[in-house]
Amino acid sequence: MTDNIFQKGCLVQMSVSKWGGVKKIDKSKIANMVHRTEADWVTATKKLVDPESLKPICKISNSARNWLATLSLPFPIAGMVFIPKNLINEVDQKLSDFQSKYNEAVQDFVQDYNYLRETARSYLDELFNEVDYPIDIAKKFNFTWRFVILDIPNGEHRLLAPEVYAREQEKFIQTIAEARGMAIEALREEFAQMVERITDRFTQPDTGKPKVFKNATVDSFYGFFQTFKDRNIFEDDQLSELVNRAQAVLKGSSADQIRSNDKLKDNIRSGMSDIENAMHTLFNRPKRKIVMD
Repeated sequence: MTDNIFQKGCLVQMSVSKWGGVKKIDKSKIANMVHRTEADWVTATKKLVDPESLKPICKISNSARNWLATLSLPFPIAGMVFIPKNLINEVDQKLSDFQSKYNEAVQDFVQDYNYLRETARSYLDELFNEVDYPIDIAKKFNFTWRFVILDIPNGEHRLLAPEVYAREQEKFIQTIAEARGMAIEALREEFAQMVERITDRFTQPDTGKPKVFKNATVDSFYGFFQTFKDRNIFEDDQLSELVNRAQAVLKGSSADQIRSNDKLKDNIRSGMSDIENAMHTLFNRPKRKIVMD
């Protein structure tokens, strides 16, 4: 039987709900705005509040999802990702921080809600409808998460008939096998994109102007290095070797140091180019010609 990964971590399901602030315009209203024979061909929506007022809330929820992706692994159940056990406490604390920021942003919106609604009234004119606006708008927003461990529901109580248990056991094994493939591919792809991004910074564009070497290009590696051992739960030795080589190439160098030191830049260009070539062999990724600035 495939190893049970739930001895190495658990799933987390993050759920964020928010009021959209838009509404479809009623067909009868559309019919009055266009020729009646064309009304069935037209659909339209109206903005219930200034979209800018909801952006801070959306920004926090997007940041939370993006951050969670950097510590988690994909899992073949929609809406869930896998968290290695050594990272569970960090995830719980960070999501709590995001939740606090989210709730603060919601409260700011709630305080402005009446003003935003009255402003919309003046802009929407006859399209304005009081019914479109929830009385308790705060209830339309929520930020939650939960940790989950999967198992086959049989155990001491023998809840499932033998044939049902056998079928569910096979499904469980298939799910774990699929999770293994997804996790290995996700880590390889994440690392490969970082390597390709940094080597791309050393290519000579047609304009002849050197490409900007951003801090994030290097910082993303150090973030990846920090959690890789915990996230590499299926012990991808081929990827581990490449990650170790990348650490040896960078040697803790900052983007500022790379930008200002031509010898260091050349060493990193050469080392990362070799790693990219190795990825082509191991991961079947295309090679790219690297030309020094």
